[in-house]
Amino acid sequence: MTKALADTGYDLLSVADDGWIAAAISGSAGRVLVQAVDEGVLLAVAEPTMAQRIGLASIAVPAPQGMADIGIAHGAIQLYEALRVLHSLQTHPASALSARVEARLAGIPETERTREVRQRIGQDVFREALMDLWQGRCAVTGIPFPPQLLRASHAKPWAKATDAERLDPFNGLLLATHLDAMFDSGLIGFDERGRLIASSQLDPVVKSHFGIRQGSHLRSVAPGHLPYLAWHREFVLRR
Repeated sequence: MTKALADTGYDLLSVADDGWIAAAISGSAGRVLVQAVDEGVLLAVAEPTMAQRIGLASIAVPAPQGMADIGIAHGAIQLYEALRVLHSLQTHPASALSARVEARLAGIPETERTREVRQRIGQDVFREALMDLWQGRCAVTGIPFPPQLLRASHAKPWAKATDAERLDPFNGLLLATHLDAMFDSGLIGFDERGRLIASSQLDPVVKSHFGIRQGSHLRSVAPGHLPYLAWHREFVLRR
């Protein structure tokens, strides 16, 4: 467990007598408690519903003091992925992203702080969070394209989302520019398992050219993504 914590960017803080290991992220309020049990590894976090949003199964174990949610990881692969995603979300919590937007707006004359400027800054901050969450790689192809060729695609568009949804990293996918354009215009979507859905309006020649084929899927999909992907399928995807 300690290796998994270190490998995903956490600093070991302490080991309690009750078996919980506490770890944190330097320069951040992010904190996690882990404990090995017969069924796997328990993770306890301070953010309500977070354990389930990152894909951990619920378990009937009381959360330690100061923690609001608890889940269990089965196996090393799930543990590493859960800690990696959790580290990114705790490094870029919604409150911090919102504060970054306001801080950047503060550097702009008040007369120039239009809705469009706020949206542009918000999308820049959102993209930075997605670059970390997806490790600078396209969410479908896994290719580390140059940053200029990667876009932060909202599943639920900025204009339709609430303030909290606009900066929620689960509301976004880091996509290569061609996939971003298709996703944004509803020519592709993703099902609840992350499998790519191609619109019937997408020309077969275009599909072939860009490698859009049956079996394409997101490299990772967590429960936190699902409401947003479902909204996109209902309101954006062209059938």
